Amino acid sequence: MIKSIVKWSFNKAYAFDIKRLDASYASDGIREDLEISYVQDGLSEHTLDVYYPDDDSLKPVFIDIHGGGFISYDKEYNRVFANSVAQRGFVVFEINYRLAYPENTVFGQIEDIDKAVRWITEHAKDYGGDTERMYISGHCTGGVLATAETLLTLCPSMLADYGFEPKPYQYKGLVLDCGYMHFYKKSLTHRFLRSMIFNKSYEEDKRYKYLNFDSNPDINKLPRTVLITNKSDPLKDMTYFFEKTLKQNDVMYKLFEDGSKGHTGVVIKPGDLVKKFLKYIDLSAS
Repeated sequence: MIKSIVKWSFNKAYAFDIKRLDASYASDGIREDLEISYVQDGLSEHTLDVYYPDDDSLKPVFIDIHGGGFISYDKEYNRVFANSVAQRGFVVFEINYRLAYPENTVFGQIEDIDKAVRWITEHAKDYGGDTERMYISGHCTGGVLATAETLLTLCPSMLADYGFEPKPYQYKGLVLDCGYMHFYKKSLTHRFLRSMIFNKSYEEDKRYKYLNFDSNPDINKLPRTVLITNKSDPLKDMTYFFEKTLKQNDVMYKLFEDGSKGHTGVVIKPGDLVKKFLKYIDLSAS
């Protein structure tokens, strides 16, 4: 009963938040191809949207993953953010994935991201995308999925334990917006969430250990990373925790704390921060 109420509250928050998006940051000059299936099973959770400038230039690829506590929200929530990134000369793929609870788990979501990215690498050229310049981003819990996907390109033992085929691509940058980067923290609140998004025996699952990112054997191989938070982000301490992990492992990164305020600030009002962090991860960004 409590878990059902928690999921209901997240869905109610999404209905409220979707109305707060500031469409003034979007441009009519960006093409939007929506509801494309990356798995042919008829599920809306296995679809993605593409945002891109309508020109003949070859553009870097930016993959974005929405948040929502693993149990709620939708790619539509990131549409203004995706449009804003596309305005800077990127082909943006906004991914849906199966939500957790009651049936699915985070492991299933990581599998969905794997399938989505493989589809993207096969079709990016249809939108002018250059997969030799590929970046990945995640908001809140989407940051966990984005980091896991990046590490799966870098950590052979993780790839083997997840049972995925080799990934014939790499990421040049990782963007974590108000990321839920310490969800394995020991507390009643976080343990309750984990009970919703994993199977009961998840701690015994060989795949779980790799999601404790600070102890992942290949965390030091992460590409140039952007961390975004602000003083009014309730999860800011998780960003600072992950910053320490990056420092300890000599990962090149930059912390941005000057964007729109709140946990969903940059998603609702992308502002100038988009230009700043894109310039950091891709020197060719406009």
